[in-house]
This record gives sequence, structure tokens and C-alpha cells, in this order.
Amino acid sequence: MQQLDPKLELPRSPRSLIESNPVAEPYPVQALGGILGPAVERMAEVIGVPQALAAQSVLAASALATQGHAGLLLDGRSYPLSLYLITVAASGDRKTAADRFALLPARQWEREQWQRYREQLARYRAAQRQAQHINPADPDSANGLPLEAEPSAPRLITTDPTIEALIKGLCHDLPSMGLFCDEGGQFLGSSTMSRDNRLKAVTTLSSLWDGSPIDRARSMVGESLRAYDRRLSLHLMLQPYLAMQLLSDPLLQGQGILGRCLMTWPTSLAGQRSYQAVDLSKDAALKRYHRRLSALFYQPWSLSADGALQLSPLSLSPLARRRWIDLHDAIEAQLGEFGELASVRPSGSKAADNLLRVAGILAVVEDSGVVEVDHIQRASALIGYYLTEIQRLTEHEPVCRVKEEADRLLRWLQVKDWKRFSIRELNRNGPRFARKSSRHAAKLLVELIDHHWLITDGHTFEVRHVQS
Repeated sequence: MQQLDPKLELPRSPRSLIESNPVAEPYPVQALGGILGPAVERMAEVIGVPQALAAQSVLAASALATQGHAGLLLDGRSYPLSLYLITVAASGDRKTAADRFALLPARQWEREQWQRYREQLARYRAAQRQAQHINPADPDSANGLPLEAEPSAPRLITTDPTIEALIKGLCHDLPSMGLFCDEGGQFLGSSTMSRDNRLKAVTTLSSLWDGSPIDRARSMVGESLRAYDRRLSLHLMLQPYLAMQLLSDPLLQGQGILGRCLMTWPTSLAGQRSYQAVDLSKDAALKRYHRRLSALFYQPWSLSADGALQLSPLSLSPLARRRWIDLHDAIEAQLGEFGELASVRPSGSKAADNLLRVAGILAVVEDSGVVEVDHIQRASALIGYYLTEIQRLTEHEPVCRVKEEADRLLRWLQVKDWKRFSIRELNRNGPRFARKSSRHAAKLLVELIDHHWLITDGHTFEVRHVQS
């Protein structure tokens, strides 16, 4: 094997092929107010999760608690109090623990409703059997009296629904639901989000976020649906690799579903989480949060005859209205070609809408019948964080496939102890992903040379040895 040219200039220190994301901004916890903010702080401290992660779970639970009771009205336009949230965190980052505490009031309400549902269903079926025994020709009556309608399943929170099941649930069961999944890959990897069904699922979710009527026409009897004033909130917790796929998916970008979502990717605290000997169920901040959300979940919805939510109108005070309009116009001004939000236009175009929703949720949680200017100001701080976050996640240089595979090749060379080799040897005996073609192998080698992990004389390549 030929010797390397001794006159070859020694390369500089090797650089990382895959740079990490810029550091996330601190989450503006104080903007959540006196009920939600302290709960987030205590959850983050005791569970050992970033405040942004805890805040996502608490905001999602709060949206679920409020969306069935009120809707925001402004200049003849209605704004649901529903939110779509996406949280990126790796396995072991305690996503489930945070969600469990945030959703405890919802889970308690749902469990009690399921117990009542089972009792009602047993009575309904017993009455049906009795009716069939009395009058087999008319099983829908007992002694001439019509049977009560079959009870509705109280599925408040669903994790892995088909779109058809989700729509049926909103139409026939509960008019207000949450699609919450602490392992978002379960939903994204389901048949609902398969290549054939993804467009339908995304457009349906976007329509539900908008508060549009449900309209499904089918040829089969009983399968067509029309329903008004249904509400859905969504919170998906994703592994980082799924988040990267999501952010680069042209269909999701084109349909605008990601622009509707409030997204965060906080820095992991793994390795810094000492055990906290605290019972959060007895913590004053969590108890106050749980009491308020429980009051909202146990407050019956006002429903029309067709099952639609009759939402209490939530208005803005004159000062709040003026402030929101100023913020709306300031955001709009930055969406132009040379504006600060030009690169995140889908999120920016929905920012003023999301700001109103968050302000409305804060007002209802804090038992205010009017959205005050303070709610708008605090919601503005929160939406400002999410806009900064989506810029951070989308504006950094994307990790292209060539860099990923060059990084894999470097690790393979180090593990296999290939200190010196030719491109011919790589094409014959290298890893399969590097042997797609001679041109592809050359691209990977050029990437490693550019980042100073390889030196070459034009014929052979030598792996740089870096002292630890």
C-alpha cells in the first residue's frame, strides 16, 4: 500500500458532522398565571422534566377542560379554545410522568363516567332483552313504551384512534375530546397516518382545529354524519427522530397542520435529575391546579338537542381587544418576504389565532368571564416563545442524508479499525449503505475529508486518530 505524501498539509482538528440544535429559550412560566404556572414549576422540579415539557402537558389539559364550556367571540368571528401541541423528548425524559400529573383531573372524571356508563349499558341491555321477550316483533319497545337511547361511551381522551372512530366519537359520544399520546409514534405509525390515509387525517384534524362542522357523506346507510360545535385538542409527545421526519414532511407542511401546532423541543435533563422525596398529590400548587381543572371537568356541558356544545361567549375587554389587534398587525407585518417570520409563515399566520385561544384558556381557568389585557399580554409572551422555538427548529441547517451516512461510515471505520483503505476496498468490503455506488461512496468520503476526519493522497485514505 502506498505511503501518504509526507508533504501533505496536516488537517485541522476534526469537526462534528452533525451539529446539535441551538439551545432552547427558557419557557416563560410566569405568563401561565397563578394557577397553571406554580403547577408547572413544581412538576418540573419534582418529576425532573424541563419546564417547557411540563407546560405543554398542563396547557393541553387546560384546553381540554375549557374548550367544551366557552368560545371566544370577536367582531362576529368565533375562536375555539382548543389547542394542538407537539412536544419533542427522547425516551427516558419522563414524558409519561408529566402527562399523568397534568391529566389527573381528566382521568378521574373519565374513570367515574366509565363506571356510570357500564351501569347504564347493563340496564339498557336488560331492558332490550325484556322488550324482545314481551314483543319479539318490536324489540324497541317494552309494554308499549319506547326504550331509552343507548348510552354514549365517555371516551374523553383517546390515544390511537382511526379518523373514522374519532369523528364518530365526537358525533355520537362526547362532543369535546382530547387526542393525547405520550408516545406520539404510536399515532403517527398507525394506519390513520399511513401513506394512503394521511391526507384525509391531516385535513380532518385541521378542520377540527378550525371549529368547522363535521360533514361526512357516505353511500352506506347510517355512515353519513353532520355535526356542529365539536371540539378537539391534541398533544403528541414525539421522539426526536420522528420530529425531524415531521418537520421535513412536505404533505404536513403543505396542508398547514404544523402551523396550527405549538411546538417545543426542550433540552433533556437526563443525568441531572436527583430524586425528590415529594408527594406531588399533596403539594399545594398541584392541589390548587387539580381543584380548578376538576371543577371544569365536572361542570356539565350545555348541549343542544343535536348534541352540539352550547358554548358560553367569551369577549375581550376594550383594552384587550385593542392590544390583540396591535399584536395581530405586528405579526402580520413580519410575515412578508423580508419579515422576521417569513421563514415560519405557516406558524406565524396562525400565531394571532393561537394567542387568542391561549388568552381565553387562561381567562376561563382563572374564572374570568372576560379576556382582560393581562391575559392577552401573557398569551403574547407564550406565543412569542413558540414562534422563537419553531424558528430555532426549522432555520438551523438540516441534517442531510449524506451527513448522516458519513457519520455512520466514520463510526463503522472506527469500530472495524480501518485505519487506511482505498475506495476500491470500501466498495468491496465496506458497509452496505456506503456501497450503493462508487459515486455515493465518494460523496461520503468527501464529507469526511471536508470535516477533517480523513486525510488522503488521492489514492488511499487514512482515518485521523483523535486523542481523548
